[in-house]
This record gives sequence, C-alpha cells and structure tokens, in this order.
Amino acid sequence: MNRLISVALLVLLSGSCVADDADPERPNFILILTDDQGWVQTSTQMDPDDPETKSDYFRTPHMDSLFDDGMMFVRGYSPGTYCLPTRRAIQTSRSTLRHVFNGSPVDEWTAAYRELVTIPRVLKSVDADYATAHLGKWDHRFDQPDPSMLGYDVSDGATGNGAGNVGAKQRNGRMDKSALNPSQDPKVIFDLTERAAAFMEEQVRADRPFFLQLSHYAVHLSVFFRQATYDEVLEWQKGEKHYIPSFAAMLKDLDDGVGLLRQHIRDLGIEDNTYIIFMSDNGGRPTQRLEDGEVRERVNYPLSAGKHSVYEGGIRVPFAVVGPGIEPGSVSRTAVSGVDILPTIADIAGSELDLGDIDGGSFKDILYEQSDDVVRPRPFLVFHDKDGRPKSNSERADSETALMQGDYKLIKTWKDGKQHSIELYDLAKDKEEQTDLAGGMPEKTAALSKLLDDYIAEVGGDVTIVTD
Repeated sequence: MNRLISVALLVLLSGSCVADDADPERPNFILILTDDQGWVQTSTQMDPDDPETKSDYFRTPHMDSLFDDGMMFVRGYSPGTYCLPTRRAIQTSRSTLRHVFNGSPVDEWTAAYRELVTIPRVLKSVDADYATAHLGKWDHRFDQPDPSMLGYDVSDGATGNGAGNVGAKQRNGRMDKSALNPSQDPKVIFDLTERAAAFMEEQVRADRPFFLQLSHYAVHLSVFFRQATYDEVLEWQKGEKHYIPSFAAMLKDLDDGVGLLRQHIRDLGIEDNTYIIFMSDNGGRPTQRLEDGEVRERVNYPLSAGKHSVYEGGIRVPFAVVGPGIEPGSVSRTAVSGVDILPTIADIAGSELDLGDIDGGSFKDILYEQSDDVVRPRPFLVFHDKDGRPKSNSERADSETALMQGDYKLIKTWKDGKQHSIELYDLAKDKEEQTDLAGGMPEKTAALSKLLDDYIAEVGGDVTIVTD
C-alpha cells in the first residue's frame, strides 16, 4: 500500500519539476511493451468494422484511452512470434531471421549485434542529452547482452521472465498458474510504473529529453494478481470468448499501471511533447487454462492460432500511438510492425544517422497525414518462428516463415531444409486465414514465394535452425 501511495503522490509533491516550455524539436518517446497480450484482449474494438474484435469480458479503460487519444493500427504487428525475437527486432529494426536464426557463429554474431544502430543511439545522434532507459523484461537470452551494451543509460539489466513472478506460490512442487497472491505487486507492474515515473521526473528536472521503454512482465504466464482486483473481477459478467477471472484480474492490474503512467505524464506537464507507443511483444496464447483445469481454445478469435505462430493470432497485436499532431481517434489499416519503431522515432526526432541495412520504415506520414504507406528498404514484412505448424498437414515442420505485402500474406513451412507447405491469404477479406488461395492464385503465390526466398538468401537466414 505504501508503494501505491508513493506512486500517486510522487509528482504532486514536486511541483518544481513540471515542464514549463516543451521543446518540440526534442520530443520524449515512451514505448509500453506488454507481454503475450492478444489482439482482442482489450475492451476496445480493434477493427471498427468487426464487433468480434474486442473482448466480451475484459475491461481495459486506460488502454482504451490510448486508442481514443491517438491512432489505432488495425494491422499492428509484433516483429516476432514470441518474446526474444521481438525484443531484439524492436531495438535494431531487423527481422527475426537476421538474429538468432541466421546461422552465424554466436561469438561473431554477438559482436556484430552490439554494434548495430539502436533506438538509444539514434536519439543520442540527434542530441547527446537524450536520456534512455529500459525498465522491465529485457529477455535477449543466449549471449545475454544487457541494455547498456545497446546504448541505454538506465536499465534493470538482462532480465527475463522470472523477474515478473514476485512472491509466486508453489503447489505440489510446481508453480501455481492461478494463485491468489497476497503481494500488492505480484507482476511488478506498480514497481515498474513508480520507477518509470521517477526516471521521467529526473529528466524533466534536468531539462533532458528522454526515451523510456517500459517492458511489462504481464500478461505473460504465470498468472498473478492482487486480491482486491480479483474480488472486483468476480463481479463482472463473463463472456463467451473470455471468462477467466484470474487472467482478467492480471490484465486489469496491468491496465491500472498504464493509467498511472499516463497520469504521471500529465502531472509532469510533458503530455504535449511526448509520444507513447503501445504494443504487445506477440499475440496471445492460443489456449488458456481455466481455474478448474479445463482448457479454453480460440481465445484469439477471429484470428487463427496464437503465440509461436506466424498466423495472425501469433503476430497481430494491439498497437496505438499517442502524441503531438496525431488526431485523436484516428484509425489506420496499413500494416505496421515493431521493426518500424526505430526508423519512425528517427524520422520524428530528425536523426540523420545512417540506420544501416534495416527492415523497417517510418510511419510518421501515417501518424501526421494519415497516408497509406510505409516506405521500407524492401516492400514487405517478414516473420519467422522456430516451430512449423502447417494447417494442411498434421506433421510438424521444422519452422515457418511468412511474408506480408499489402493485403496478401504468404506462409511457408520448412522440413529438413526444404519447403514443406505453402499458403496464401488475402487478409483484407480473410483475417481468420481460412481460405488458402495458393492453388487458385499460382502467379501471385510464385511471386511472393520468390521474394521470400530471395530475402532469406540475401540476409543469410537459416530456416532449418530450431532453437529453444
């Protein structure tokens, strides 16, 4: 309780830190990255034309306010299908095929990775006074580069999933996935928010612009939540698609954290000079286990599959941007991805730094002018996962890769180094990915297939590598 009181009073007790004159040429940037939050796991309708694209149970008013106050991307994507690849891709604007799956010897690859252009380096190229912080889940694994190696001034170090399971109960020697937890902060939501507020206040006092990435551990399993939140959620009317109180309570705690962060921004007087980017690191889990042990499926409907898949349920995520010059309540149907964040920040901040051979492009014109295009070095997005799950064949493949260009999405799976299956979908008409067009559109399929094969060869990606 003391922590919550300090969060609420932190800024109010320090009026001298309120920004007087925001510098539009030195904007602040905040990236809120949630964990395992599916596209339909908010109370906002993620596609204005489809009422099925909101939760019929969860309540997320503070996340909803981000969509209301800025631009909602109907087709917002995580760069990867699970934690690690997304987090590396966001920092460097490089697809997951360039990272842990590219086949390079680890020592050589690690040295090269640490030298890449990153978000902190972009901003410091504009103004050396930019302060940069990464708080929460880092999860780079393998060679464990910590945030300081990529240019961050402040961080929690090379953290992983375990840091978000504070006070976890044990039952029969195993982690209890749905335990009522007496801790006031079982997923470290409010500690992260308090420290984020302290970081922002310090920069405002010093008249320094900043970048803050707040990477939450929620709503990644294990499922933990505050008792008072759970008691409140039990009074909610359950839905047909979503109705697990423990998960709803964890999500509500996360939403409360988002609300506190936004209040700190307002109290500091920097709202008119601060961009907030909100997204999840991958889609929701394809199934959820109820408290009585029953497994609930299709929780990502109307999207198919979920985390660890290149189908829409695994990579389409809640994605919003709020900031100066962005029309409140605006909606874009252009596909954007986490690989686009670095070049977009560079564009808004006015960086002239050579970003190198990246995969993302700036969506600044979409934010300001509501244009329809993101200009990338290559006119497509690529996604990859280490496990193949072809719909047309029960045999598991080694890995799967998707290429998205416009409304069309090609999916390939690989087995023993060779193509195992190929599918084509028109996402404008079929976001559920139920109608495979590969057989009926051979020319389109072949063209996109060649683009993907050429890209894999160009970047040295090895689709046969399976890594835990």
